[in-house]
Amino acid sequence: MPPITIRGLKINHVSGDDFTKSRPTVLMIHGAGQSSATWEYQVDILRSHPRFNLLIIDLPGHGQSEGKSYRSITDYTDFVKDFTDILGLEKLILVGHSMGGGIAQVFAVDYPNRVLACVLAATGARLRVAKETLSAVKNNYEIFCEVAPTRAFAASSSEELKIKFREGLRRTNQEVSYWDLRACDEFDIMNELGEIKIPTLIISGEEDILTPVKYGEYLSQRIPNSKLHVINGAGHFMMQEKPDDFNRVLLEFLNSL
Repeated sequence: MPPITIRGLKINHVSGDDFTKSRPTVLMIHGAGQSSATWEYQVDILRSHPRFNLLIIDLPGHGQSEGKSYRSITDYTDFVKDFTDILGLEKLILVGHSMGGGIAQVFAVDYPNRVLACVLAATGARLRVAKETLSAVKNNYEIFCEVAPTRAFAASSSEELKIKFREGLRRTNQEVSYWDLRACDEFDIMNELGEIKIPTLIISGEEDILTPVKYGEYLSQRIPNSKLHVINGAGHFMMQEKPDDFNRVLLEFLNSL
């Protein structure tokens, strides 16, 4: 699909083959300072799925989309709602990573009739960010970009992945990254998790130090119809670090719906 205009902005998105509105749509939402490229290792397994459409969004100000970042996860959620309205999508399976997982949670609470299921990857009911990190992004962005991969990936992950991640951060506007992380820091949906009644798969990376396994455990304890899967040897970007493991678990969940 070509970019679509929402709120006066051209928004980039990646779609699968044979997009049919009557089928449920797997909508994948990236995290803070990231883009649709987060899901590059998932595109091939989902774009020709016989039961679901695939749609991957670049949020405003991210990737190839126009605009600036929003200041809260709720604001991002409202934008995603507008995005799905314009495309006429009524049956969604939300797959969110990190900040995108926060967006998926809020969407599932606010628009329960639109969401069939959720996949929450490397996320939490709160997403606190260290003051030192916020300061680095605001005042020393190049240093932040240089060191961020050491925290985002497991120690055993390839140097190639870390280099690509670093280059992606450098392409992201500094202000976008800063306000994304501020939005994460202020996010808190702990008291509303019980309202998410749909089937929910929670995926955590065993070595994730940004959203550790205990975040996934908390979600699984409080979202009634949920299950947690921990990917061994993976950090915060488990869908890139361990794509075969991630894709297997994701497909098993989707095919069970």
